[in-house]
Amino acid sequence: MADSPDILKYFFEEPVLVEPVTPDADPDARRRAERPERGPGASGPSMPIDQLLQTDDYYRGYLAGTRTDGAPDPDTDRVGLTALPDPEAYVTPLIEALGRSWWAVVDSDGDVLEIHRDTAARRFAAPNDAAALVTASDAVPPERAAAVVGRGRREALGPLRAVLDAGAVVFFPERAHDGFDWSFFGPKPMRDRLVAAFRAHPAPGLRRFVLPYQKARSESKFYFETWQLKEPSLPDYIEEV
Repeated sequence: MADSPDILKYFFEEPVLVEPVTPDADPDARRRAERPERGPGASGPSMPIDQLLQTDDYYRGYLAGTRTDGAPDPDTDRVGLTALPDPEAYVTPLIEALGRSWWAVVDSDGDVLEIHRDTAARRFAAPNDAAALVTASDAVPPERAAAVVGRGRREALGPLRAVLDAGAVVFFPERAHDGFDWSFFGPKPMRDRLVAAFRAHPAPGLRRFVLPYQKARSESKFYFETWQLKEPSLPDYIEEV
């Protein structure tokens, strides 16, 4: 493994308040230029929780990545899940663990197109104009799938809950500095299934970490790889898989 391997991070929240992963007013909150000084004392904005729908029936995940190309200098890193050199490191586990027989893409205009599993895999690697990917055992009516995008993430919380109640898993591309991360919501716990899928698909040259979303609510903790990997040991809430 390279001295500075690429990094994949899986943040989970089970159960979850159904809320945006990043505030609508700041969709690029994970961009490098907006990060604070890296280090244990750094802090970042916490997520507002007012006016959110309370529930204990839904489950959230967030996949992020950092590409280092083996270089030890963090200033040369490329930040974003889709910046990783081998998308199979996350695409195959995602589809095997969380995908169903039916897939659709919702574009930025709210148009819904049923797609094949292989097309969904390509969209995970390169979202293009995708605003959401939806997968379920049975087809979701187009108007219900389109509603999860809405005019903004907050306005679409009700439709999102309705689609989750129907058994679907919904994925949203989230802008990163050098591409996209992916957030996703499901009606059943997803952590154990996705971790098992990661373990079933080794990824040489990539270190993969799993940690609770609540432990990464500051920018310094979200980007823990920039300083904590140099410590003798990681906090016990971070699991490497």
